[in-house]
Amino acid sequence: MLVGRTVLVALLVLLALGALFFALRPDSDRSSAGGGEARTETFDVSIEGGAMNPEEVSVSEGDRVTLRLTSDEPVEVHVHGYDLEKEVSPGEPTPLSFEADLTGRFEVEDHDKESALGVLLVRPR
Repeated sequence: MLVGRTVLVALLVLLALGALFFALRPDSDRSSAGGGEARTETFDVSIEGGAMNPEEVSVSEGDRVTLRLTSDEPVEVHVHGYDLEKEVSPGEPTPLSFEADLTGRFEVEDHDKESALGVLLVRPR
């Protein structure tokens, strides 16, 4: 009778440990919400009348980012913090690619006019 009770307790402990393992293990849903793998993000960004649309581009730290820039007039786009610059001509989509390795809120400006176009937000992973 004692051996049967010991086996039963051992099985219950194993079942409880197995349930805890499945309940607490990292999975793809959890990792993408708060710290998963870096992704490749592409955004179509238009610059019209001295403003960027969308006004804010938001990515996670470590993401590989491409901004496909278009503009209604010639503009030199400068992303502060990353020190990226790109000449954009009207009617010519221009890619600006980088790895989002700095977190924070970075102004995107018209470098020639020194005026703000929009914001790049890089969230910590």
